Amino acid sequence: MSMRTSEKSKYKIYLDTSTRGEEEVRLVKVVGDTEKVVGSRKGKIDIISSIRDLLEENGLEVSDISEFIPNLGPGSFTGLKVGVTITNILNWINGNKTLKDLDYPNYGGEPNISKPKKR
Repeated sequence: MSMRTSEKSKYKIYLDTSTRGEEEVRLVKVVGDTEKVVGSRKGKIDIISSIRDLLEENGLEVSDISEFIPNLGPGSFTGLKVGVTITNILNWINGNKTLKDLDYPNYGGEPNISKPKKR
């Protein structure tokens, strides 16, 4: 077993974009059955930059993360789409999930999309 494989199995990133302006990215280290938060960003944040910064601060690369876990909802329609898309792409690129295993948001209802106002 390579060092990379060993490291990869020890970290996860949780992503919550269900509430606009209150996004959260958490990096956790998995030790046995326990998860310890080793870094987080919360608020009106740039999700991708926050992931990059947390990885850099902890000497990790995207490939060191065993799973990216989104909040599936319910919540903001656009927020959930963004969060699930980011985690699906990173999980797929890392080989953590196949296309059949990707996550889908649970919006908690039909989207509330209003018609554009006439100008």
